[in-house]
Amino acid sequence: MRRKNTTHEMMMGYMATALLELMLEKDYTKISIGEIAKKAGVDRSSYYRHFKSKEDIISFFFYMVLKESLDGYTNLSSIDFTLYIHSIYTAFFNYKNEILLIHYANLSFLLLDVLSKRFQFSELATQFPLTKQYELSYIIGGIYNNLIFWMSRDMKETPDELTEIALRFRNEDSLSLLSLR
Repeated sequence: MRRKNTTHEMMMGYMATALLELMLEKDYTKISIGEIAKKAGVDRSSYYRHFKSKEDIISFFFYMVLKESLDGYTNLSSIDFTLYIHSIYTAFFNYKNEILLIHYANLSFLLLDVLSKRFQFSELATQFPLTKQYELSYIIGGIYNNLIFWMSRDMKETPDELTEIALRFRNEDSLSLLSLR
């Protein structure tokens, strides 16, 4: 089945779904571009128009999970940290099977770059003094490492439990450095 009248994001989503479904059947390293395209119902040329590598598909998946959780947050000055961090944990928990599939294929490292881009680290860093740049890097790394640790525990804790844990060690000004689109 060839897909027509689809948006760029829809096409990328079809390919991400296809790759994740194929990862249930076989090792990630053994999955070919042709298999992904066929499973997604697109031409190989569509794959190459949207992605440079299979890792780009995984990064896109992480981006979509974060986008789903964070799109409602545009005004960080009035953001409630509890709701904010809970929305991240909930979105990841909603995709637990896919996230763990990625993690156990040793691809969860791709999440760090996605987080940095989502929080616009490279764009914002130059606007802040050096100490604030390090602080922003520290915050992004903390979110990343908590998610990775959670994955390594098979995401046993609920989003509510993780939010409660995060509230115990967060900095009051943590969110003032983050800018979301």
